[in-house]
Amino acid sequence: MKREVFDILIIGGGVAGMTAAIYAKRRNKKVAIIEPFILGGQLAQIEKIENFPSYPLISGFELMQNFQKQIQNFGIKVISDEIKSVKFSDLKELVGNKQTYYAKSIIIATGLSSNKLGKNENEYLGRGVSYCVTCDANFYKNQIVAVASKSGSGILGALELSEICEKVYLLDSEDMHKYAENCPKKNIEVCSNVHIEKLVGENKLEKIELENADFLAVSALFIELGKKPQTDMFKGILELNSQGYILTNDRMETSIKGVFACGDIRANALKQLVVACGEGAIAGQYA
Repeated sequence: MKREVFDILIIGGGVAGMTAAIYAKRRNKKVAIIEPFILGGQLAQIEKIENFPSYPLISGFELMQNFQKQIQNFGIKVISDEIKSVKFSDLKELVGNKQTYYAKSIIIATGLSSNKLGKNENEYLGRGVSYCVTCDANFYKNQIVAVASKSGSGILGALELSEICEKVYLLDSEDMHKYAENCPKKNIEVCSNVHIEKLVGENKLEKIELENADFLAVSALFIELGKKPQTDMFKGILELNSQGYILTNDRMETSIKGVFACGDIRANALKQLVVACGEGAIAGQYA
């Protein structure tokens, strides 16, 4: 059977991947997105967005639906599969769970995965639990919030929150006494060697239960345990930085000809929706 060859295959159906697909399709390229779950990536987890141009306020779910409609309107093919390995020669091969795919060019837009708390946080996503301080801090002005941290990973988030929140609990699982002594913000309470047991609330997050059976009443918990780029399958193939992000030039070209990367997977300065869109546009234009 003759194998199907695409001009461009995009790994990942988040904001960067969908934007890349739109720009590639407008160039009349044979393009498809390969995504194991649903188009939109982590958009659905964001309750409110107020920094996406042209929308004073929109939910992540609504924005995701708008993107999906645009993909449908362009007739862009979406393949439901998970890529497990790659082979980048003149003709690129992507090995999925269902089959192997072939393309002249590849755009990698696999994004980040947040390190999880490992408790019942999924019950409160968008209802008091967030993985993005920059995205959601503004919704908790003058309120009491907490930051889940490990070895200081939540310090920057706590500092950002302290500018607009009444009080911030920095809940770190390691010893943070030195930082507590020198913390520049009086409304940050640094708690060392703290382990979160459970999140509590009826329709939204109301309390955090700690290991010692203490409870903290908060409006929100920001999980700042770090994020990791989903680049395991590209190690030893593409040039990555020390944190595992893909290195590209300003045209989103990686160290291998015909392979591009965009969005949060790329070594860039800011992980935001508008940045992902811009990089996706560049990748889709030049792939």
